[in-house]
Amino acid sequence: MSVAAPALPEAAGRTDTAVRRFARLGAHAARLLLGLVFLAAGVLKMADVAEFARQIEGYGIVGPRLAAIAAPSMIAIETALAVALLAGWRTRLAAIAVGALLVVFIGLEGWNMAHGKTEACGCFGAYVQRTPAQVIGEDLIFLGLAVATVLGLGAWQSRRRTAAAVVVTAAILAAGLAVASPHLPIDPWVTGLAVGKSVDDLGLAAKLDDAARADVLVAILDLTDPVSKEAAADLNGLAAAPGAPRILALTPSTEEEHAAFLWDSYPAFDLKTADRPLLKPLYRRLPLYFRLQAGRVTAIYAGPRPPSADLLSSGPS
Repeated sequence: MSVAAPALPEAAGRTDTAVRRFARLGAHAARLLLGLVFLAAGVLKMADVAEFARQIEGYGIVGPRLAAIAAPSMIAIETALAVALLAGWRTRLAAIAVGALLVVFIGLEGWNMAHGKTEACGCFGAYVQRTPAQVIGEDLIFLGLAVATVLGLGAWQSRRRTAAAVVVTAAILAAGLAVASPHLPIDPWVTGLAVGKSVDDLGLAAKLDDAARADVLVAILDLTDPVSKEAAADLNGLAAAPGAPRILALTPSTEEEHAAFLWDSYPAFDLKTADRPLLKPLYRRLPLYFRLQAGRVTAIYAGPRPPSADLLSSGPS
């Protein structure tokens, strides 16, 4: 009498297939999540390419001219890699490239921390503030997603013939939008400054005394920009004009730059230094002017020249 052998190998095979299927689903989820993260990073950087270039320059590796080229180039690369991951085109190569970029980002942030710098990298644009330690933690998670994509999907890629064309088109569009971004009228959607906002909403309560809250024209100036000297001359004239409100200038420039500006321009208005993380959410380009009345923004004036005395004396428009 013969006894049938248990079907353990068949059951084990089914279990192994289920595990592989689950692992592949997890790898696809990692691929899509990583693609969305890098797509968001590219799009958010487009909002203020000049600030991203300044952040690149801040690492001390390249000068301002190369940084101005590197900023839109990096946006195009990140966007192309993101779309490649989302579309499933050359998935392994895209994930490896993303992982390599993340290793570089982690190294740069570690270098920043070792040298006592606390300004974040701007990986998600100028309006998302994080510390270098937070950036490193995030990048390690994203690096794990890249590794999971490479190991879980191997050489898998989408069979769609249009995937390559979509990736190339995305890179070209991203580069074009990055170059055009400074000239696009998107400030109301990407900055925190808007008519109706209070000084508390803007985070400026500590910089404005009670007298300034009554009626004040606030100018945000970059003291290293030659245009600011011309703006200071205009503001001096406004300060003496009948009907003009009090004038207060805020700057993210350093104390040394502040002192040099006072020596060269002799401003007839109050000039206060404020931390860049406090002011940066309010602007994309400087100079920028806005009027506060009773502690609320009633008008915003784009630079480079401040509004005329007649406009100010007749009230905000």
